Amino acid sequence: MNPKDLPPELLRHGAIVSAAQPYALRAVDIDSPLLVVPLQGQKVLAWDRCSVTVGAGEYLMLHRCLKASVQNLPAQGAYRAWCLAFPWRVVDLARTLLAAHALPPAPGSPVGTGPLDDLRGALERLPALPDDDQAALDHALLGLLLALARRGDAQFCLAHDPTLAARIRLLVGAAPAHPWTSAEIEEHLHMSGPTLRRKLAAEGTSLRALVRDARLDHGLCLLQSTRRPLKAVAAACGYRSVPSFSRQFTERYGVEPALVAAQPA
Repeated sequence: MNPKDLPPELLRHGAIVSAAQPYALRAVDIDSPLLVVPLQGQKVLAWDRCSVTVGAGEYLMLHRCLKASVQNLPAQGAYRAWCLAFPWRVVDLARTLLAAHALPPAPGSPVGTGPLDDLRGALERLPALPDDDQAALDHALLGLLLALARRGDAQFCLAHDPTLAARIRLLVGAAPAHPWTSAEIEEHLHMSGPTLRRKLAAEGTSLRALVRDARLDHGLCLLQSTRRPLKAVAAACGYRSVPSFSRQFTERYGVEPALVAAQPA
């Protein structure tokens, strides 16, 4: 399936990541299963001494929470990819449904790849969905997971539920400009302050670090998928100072935000 054959209506679900020059990002947090379809250029993903490269006509499925290094490599002057995240509620539905009919897959790689043609039928159900019908979108996403399972790419069935750190990043990432307090996060998680701090310490992190990382993750998404100026991106992530945002972004990902910013096609 040629990526050029994907209807524009399909691409409005999810996000389009663009780049005009190659760059590499270190330690990117993937906090929910994610489907990536390169439209132009190649994506290189590396984790735990493993790596995979995919290009146009292929898909990349990240089945579980993962911290990975990412390279986006342009071809003919540009890199473009369509990215679609699967909410954990949909993953849970797929696991329950598949478990009723077959044994779970043997443990394997957290990352799957294959020809885009294998997902054609499930992808064709997405374009007609209205933006405000979340139930219909969940149903279509469930169909995509089942299509992956039919081709033997079902490691999402073995994905662990998100860690506490991932849950906090997802929570903060939904409203990154909000001035989050520990009390608000404790209330959302139904957890006391001492318990929250103890659990985060056991995961080797802190609430301050997670709020910062969630905001920077959101900034990364905006830089890759929109044309917003850096000042607007920083503000949308809760930063009043562009230099502060740029410094923390560079420390986090090993690359300056200006290099990551999407360029006009």
